[in-house]
Amino acid sequence: MNFRYMQNCPIVFGPGAIDHLGEYVSELGKIRKAFCVFDKGVEAAGIPARAVASLEKAGITCACYNGVQADPTIGIVDEAGAQALAFGAEAIIGIGGGSSMDAAKAVSILMTYPGPVKKYVLAKPITMDTKVPVVLVPTTSGTGAEATRVAVISQTETGGKWSVFVNTSLAVVDPELSMGMPASVTAYTGLDALSHAAECVTDNISHPHNQLLACAAIEKIMKNLYTAWKEPNNVEARTEMSLAADWAGIAFGETMCHVGHALADGLSINLHTPHGYNCAMALPVALEYAAPAVPAEIRMVAEAMGIALSGSETAEELGALCAKEVWNLMRKLEVPSLKASGYTREQVLKAAEEGYSSHLSTYCPVPVTREAAERLAARMYDAYQ
Repeated sequence: MNFRYMQNCPIVFGPGAIDHLGEYVSELGKIRKAFCVFDKGVEAAGIPARAVASLEKAGITCACYNGVQADPTIGIVDEAGAQALAFGAEAIIGIGGGSSMDAAKAVSILMTYPGPVKKYVLAKPITMDTKVPVVLVPTTSGTGAEATRVAVISQTETGGKWSVFVNTSLAVVDPELSMGMPASVTAYTGLDALSHAAECVTDNISHPHNQLLACAAIEKIMKNLYTAWKEPNNVEARTEMSLAADWAGIAFGETMCHVGHALADGLSINLHTPHGYNCAMALPVALEYAAPAVPAEIRMVAEAMGIALSGSETAEELGALCAKEVWNLMRKLEVPSLKASGYTREQVLKAAEEGYSSHLSTYCPVPVTREAAERLAARMYDAYQ
């Protein structure tokens, strides 16, 4: 078996790392102007101000865009890109959760190529050879976007969530930035990281390197997510979750997620629910579905989750055990079901279209037919109550 593994960009990890951001950016070359991209929630928490202070201390002038919203649209990217161009940005700094980091990545395209950005964000992702350095500073422990090249952007015209791959230069992961996150955000982002790790182990291009990182991430998440949720200022739990999310990001960046993320995108498109919540709903059924085709890999996932095994379980049984373990964790984290959240079964079944048509489903080790996607969508609704 031949496979390729790599780390997308250098990563600086540790408490207080954001206060040295200017030093790290200066190491990338002679950068005089940095354009920071974030949302108003992160701004209210004071995190961008710390980043700007460090950059300015290093002699780097900053301009900021605070208009990112969840599931950023091509319109947001074009608006931020126009401001970055007018400013003459020599580096793009994405600060926040996955939406802010994805928006920053997409903005970097417009620093090299003529807009609008919708020319490059397509249903089947393409790779853009961007030139302006992109530095990513996550404030949650979930998306792992700092460790990947992919930017996921919502298409206003089609309603779809499409992607593009860009070059990134550096990630600065400071676990202190996730301290005090609301309980629901902690739960959803942590479950997002779990879905990255478990899906990329069970996809059809999984290999030993991504399995090593992903299984280590799963183990950390299962041991620390509940503590981080219950004790939002627990430094050890936050640090472990930051590592887990980052490792899961590297792992799925080397390979891919599969039908779970396709169904999650379907929920996002139709219900506009948070991405991490959607991933939590979809992960158990995705693991059940993929398990028969990847017996060794689903056993790795089960072992990383800490499930007591006899060694004689079939792949189907392992898939069911993993699904049950995820559902149990979700209940501990007080994640409401789709029904309890006020959605009907018919609304949820609409997610099946994306589950079937998304390029992500081609990475599932079991082919995803339209009928299979409909069954999976129905099970998301029926099985977790």
